[in-house]
Amino acid sequence: MDCTHTHGLYSDRNAPQSVFSHLLQHLQENDKNIIALPSCESSEMFLRFFKDSLNELVRSQFINQNRKANTDIPQDFLINHISGSFVEMVLWWIRGHRKQTPEDLDRYFRAVIEPMI
Repeated sequence: MDCTHTHGLYSDRNAPQSVFSHLLQHLQENDKNIIALPSCESSEMFLRFFKDSLNELVRSQFINQNRKANTDIPQDFLINHISGSFVEMVLWWIRGHRKQTPEDLDRYFRAVIEPMI
């Protein structure tokens, strides 16, 4: 959430504009650990923690600041939907051997969620 914490990912280029792209780049950088995620014993526990963390990120960065559309949809439903969709996208990306770049995935994801917000 804090743009100052880039963890050395961007030594040769600027940090991404999107927090989703930032997360995806971290996952790509840690590909040895992330490849095993769908099949490891603790994947369900990690994915639950990941989704819960995303819930807070989505709430603070998008819903609380930018929500203009679909105000008749309950906030907790929308947050859960966006976070769950991101987790499923990451799993799809891993199972597909990470063919897309983080920037491409970020663009796809934001194109789907921005109309909801």
